[in-house]
Amino acid sequence: MTANHQQPLPTIVLVHGLFMSGVVMVRLKQFFKHQNYPAEIFSYHTLTQSTEQSAERLADYIEKIDGPVILVCHSLGGLLAQKAIAMLTDITQVKKVVTLGTPWQGASVVTFVQQYRLDVLMGKSLATLLPKHNEWQWPTIPLGSIAGHSSMGARLLFARGKNIPSDGTVTIEETKIKGMTDHTILPVSHTGLIFSDECAKKILQFIKANTFTT
Repeated sequence: MTANHQQPLPTIVLVHGLFMSGVVMVRLKQFFKHQNYPAEIFSYHTLTQSTEQSAERLADYIEKIDGPVILVCHSLGGLLAQKAIAMLTDITQVKKVVTLGTPWQGASVVTFVQQYRLDVLMGKSLATLLPKHNEWQWPTIPLGSIAGHSSMGARLLFARGKNIPSDGTVTIEETKIKGMTDHTILPVSHTGLIFSDECAKKILQFIKANTFTT
């Protein structure tokens, strides 16, 4: 009898965003485990470590995993992943990236925070979050970007009157990046993206088919 050698599923590495810790990604971790994917959480200090330092740690973390990896990142975590991939010895280890509310073009709300002289709250992540032009430089690594649409969030405090579609923190346009494979919008807030069942299903759909469309 010939053994059935089934290809092992990639490891899902979950990366949280600003002001958060790995615990916020536990719900998503359990979701993927129920789908039979090995899932791990990468946690880092968003305020006391620079994005470059955290990216080096993430790259090292990825390279210690035996086999292919899919990165699922919330907010700042997506920008961290982009830097980490560039540091990898073999970028082909990363098969896909899915981001939730990642401000690929920077977060304009940060400039409003600066006007209130509260930019110290961003710690060493400030420079990474400032508005800028950005492109996805790896056509061989499919990138899916999920945006939220909600009025609840930091923009309500710091960008009041700026009637721009957003998840309450990051505008929908800021979640778009040249070179991405697909983009979709869900009716949830910035933080709500990581707790949304619909968002989890969209991530899984992209992982399976490189599209958010069923």
